[in-house]
Amino acid sequence: MRVLLVWPRNERALLSDRLSCCEPLPLEYLGGALRGHHDVTIHDLRLDAPLADYAATHEPPDLVGVAIPYTTSVRVSRQVSHEVRRLWPDVPIVLGGHHPTVSAEWLDGFAADWVIAGEGGAPLNRLAADLEAGRTPQAGVGLAPYDSRTGLERDRRPRPAALNDLPMPDRSLLSHHRQDYFHSIYRPVSLIRFTAGCPYTCKFCSLWRMTDRRYLVKDIDRVLAEIADIDGDNLYVVDDEAFIQPARMLELADAIDKAGFRKRFHMYIRTDTALRRPDVIARWAEIGLDSVLVGAESMTDDELSGYRKGTDADQTRRALDLFHTNQVKVRANFIVQPSWVGEDFARLGRTIEELQVDMPSFSVLTPLPGTDLYDESRDQHISDDPELFDCYHSLFPTKLPLEDFYHRLADLLAGASARPAPGVAAGQDPSVFYYSDDSAFDEMLRGIRLSGVPGRALEPERVPSTG
Repeated sequence: MRVLLVWPRNERALLSDRLSCCEPLPLEYLGGALRGHHDVTIHDLRLDAPLADYAATHEPPDLVGVAIPYTTSVRVSRQVSHEVRRLWPDVPIVLGGHHPTVSAEWLDGFAADWVIAGEGGAPLNRLAADLEAGRTPQAGVGLAPYDSRTGLERDRRPRPAALNDLPMPDRSLLSHHRQDYFHSIYRPVSLIRFTAGCPYTCKFCSLWRMTDRRYLVKDIDRVLAEIADIDGDNLYVVDDEAFIQPARMLELADAIDKAGFRKRFHMYIRTDTALRRPDVIARWAEIGLDSVLVGAESMTDDELSGYRKGTDADQTRRALDLFHTNQVKVRANFIVQPSWVGEDFARLGRTIEELQVDMPSFSVLTPLPGTDLYDESRDQHISDDPELFDCYHSLFPTKLPLEDFYHRLADLLAGASARPAPGVAAGQDPSVFYYSDDSAFDEMLRGIRLSGVPGRALEPERVPSTG
C-alpha cells in the first residue's frame, strides 16, 4: 500500500527552519520499518511543495502519517491533519511523534483515526498490514484509536532491549534533500543515534522517563553500518547522552577509526561524564569529535540543585578546559530563570566571556510536557498555548515586566553573537549556536522582543471545531 508520512512546518517558530533544519530521522526509521512491504513517501513541508500540489500530481495514499515532532508543532500538525482529510477524505490518518509519546495534552481537534506513541515502527507496520488485508486494526502496545487515546502514554516506552533491534532508517527516502539539511555550522548534516535513554533524572527533561531510566544501546557493528549508509561528513549524534558507557565508546571510536570513516561529530555530553574519563574525550577528538553540547544550565550550585542536575559549576569549568585542550568546540546551554532581574542577565553575559564558550545557547526554564517540572507546576503556568513551550517564552510569571524580560533575553543573545568566538577565525563560525545568517538571526531577536508586547504573545490557542 502507499504510505505518506508528513513532517510539518511551523512558520511562526522563533527557532525557524532558517536557523536549523534537520532531516526527519524518525520518519526515516518508520520508512525502514515498512521497507519491502509498502511504498513509502516522506513529505517534508519545510522543503517540499504544499500537500495540495502533491495531491494534484500523485496517486492518493492508502495511509497518511502526520508527525507531531514537538509540543510546539501541535497547531501546525493539526492543520496538516485537516488538510489531509480535505484532500483524501477516506484515507486513514495516524498521528505520532515525540509529543504524543510524552503527553496526551492538546491532542483534541485533529482529523485522525489512530495515534502511535514510542518507537513507532512496529505499531505502524501492524496498522498498515491490517488495513491492507482489510482487517479492523486492533489497539496494542504503542497504538490506540484516536478517540480512545487517553491511556496511550502508559505504553510509550520503547520495547527493544537494544536499539539494534530497530530497523535501519531508510535514508534513500530523502536523498533528494540531503544537501538541504543543516544544523548550525554543520552544512549539510545527517542525524544518527547510537543510544537512547538516560540514567539521570533532571527535573526539566522527559527523556529519562520515556525509557524508565534505562540506557539502550546499538551494537557497534550496527552503528558502523549506519555510518556507512550516510553520504556526508557531518554527523549530528542525537543521543540523550552518548558517553554513559566509556569502555563501549572507546571501542566504538577504535572501530570507526579502523573502518576509515572521516566524519565531524556533534554530540551531547554531561560535564561529569566527560571528567570521569578524559581519555575517552581525547580519543574521540582524534577520530572527529568537533563539538559537544554541554548542559551547563547554570553556574550557581543552588540553581543546579533545584534542577536535580547532579553536577556543580566547578565541573563545568573543568570540562570546558578539557574540551578546549582537545580542540573540541563547546556549545554550552544555560537556563534563564523567569525570576531573574537585570543583574542576573548581566551575570550570565559575563559568565560566557569568562568561560570562553565557543557557541553558547540559552533557554528559558520551560515546563515541557512529560517532565516532572510540568507535572509539579501546572497551576502556575500563565499560558496553555503549546506553541509557547519552545524554551524562548516564559510559562511562569516573570519578576521583571514581560517586555523588559524579553528585551534582556534578546540582548543576551545579541551580545553573545557580537563577541569574537574564541579560537575561531573571524567569519568561519558563529559565536552563538543557532545562527545561519544575519537576517535569520535578527528575525529571531525581533520575535523575542515582540513576545513581551501585549497582544503579540501568551494568548491561549484556539482549538478548531471537530464538527
